[in-house]
Amino acid sequence: MPISFDTTGFRQLEQTTWQHSSGDQVDLTYYDLVPDLPAGLGDLPKLRHDLALLHGETGCLIEAHVVQLAGVPALLRIVKMPLPNQPHGQVFLCSFTVPRANCSAVLQMGAMERGMTGAREAVLAAEIGFQNWAQPHPYAPELRGVLPFHAGDNPRYDPRFPDHPLSRVRAWAHHVVRTARVDPQFASLPPFQVQTPPPPPVAPGQRLMTALPSLPVKNFVGLQIGEQTTFWRMSDPKLGEMLGRGAMGRSPLTDTRFRDMLLIDTETGEVMIPDRYTTDGNMTAHGTHLVQVTLQEADAGLSNDDVVDAFKWAGRMAGAAAERGEFLSLEPIEHQGEQEDPHVLLAVQQHEGQHVVVAQFSPPPSEGPLAGSPSRSAPATPESIEGIGVVAGMAVNEWRSHPLRLAITYRRPAD
Repeated sequence: MPISFDTTGFRQLEQTTWQHSSGDQVDLTYYDLVPDLPAGLGDLPKLRHDLALLHGETGCLIEAHVVQLAGVPALLRIVKMPLPNQPHGQVFLCSFTVPRANCSAVLQMGAMERGMTGAREAVLAAEIGFQNWAQPHPYAPELRGVLPFHAGDNPRYDPRFPDHPLSRVRAWAHHVVRTARVDPQFASLPPFQVQTPPPPPVAPGQRLMTALPSLPVKNFVGLQIGEQTTFWRMSDPKLGEMLGRGAMGRSPLTDTRFRDMLLIDTETGEVMIPDRYTTDGNMTAHGTHLVQVTLQEADAGLSNDDVVDAFKWAGRMAGAAAERGEFLSLEPIEHQGEQEDPHVLLAVQQHEGQHVVVAQFSPPPSEGPLAGSPSRSAPATPESIEGIGVVAGMAVNEWRSHPLRLAITYRRPAD
């Protein structure tokens, strides 16, 4: 395992899952893809700012630090989120991310409020004063997130509320920093670095249009531009490296549905890929070049294995989305409003104390091995996360839609 930690007080549920007597659960996950971080560990202000915006979409980033696990740099973050499908209560997540150039390992504890919720907040709000309770986020003062940043989450109050889930995850974090170890072979991998080139210049007369990309298949991608779908060959790996990871600029379809977006000059094929977040109002973007082709030309350059690999990629992107508190919808690219049939939802979520990967089909397939089934699920492993994408591909095969006419849509759990 890339990270090892002191498991005293925990019982092992699976190879990478442990549960404490308090009910808190620890999971260790390895991601075989470029880390989904908006900045490098050496740029903590930007990293904190962009992570605050990211987690503000589903909860609130309480704190983020760069720490050392046995001499290896790691990102420590503590996040709070509303308890799913509950009118009250919160879950607190503490994670250590050790990013390398092309992979990462994440050690995370989750602790949720049980029984009577909000006791810490009620006591401290009365003491501190309601007028002083909610505060601007220290990393992103402009943020108005799903949950507020407030004075009651300050670590100074943890000793008074040692059984509160926030106090528990903080105490665990301090212990992990002191005792965790990183596998030397994993630590020796090239470190993670973010390249943020300046936006490519716009040539005089260049006309950039907004385009929403499809599922990428090999080195081909479909682009929905207005009501028209066109097809393109990628001339370098840049777009493929950014698609599906939540790092690109987004186009909202509804309040809770989003897609990657880029800007393209359809006459020249020159493309600008905007980063998702800005810092101090400055936008960064990446340049690439696409070559327009017909669907028949693209199809002739694809094999069945290429299509299977594309759906495996969709499964991996569902795993990456889970780190951001999101899940994915695989659907026809022309569907750009509220969710409608047909679609497949892909998610990694907790169920009965373990992480499971889930595909939900709407409508259920009427033929083949999935006939009549509304969903498929399995314990979450790197193999099953890839595999659930292949299962999704089996379901969408019934739609008789070319993979380059399918889109990945990000969805929030509240949807």
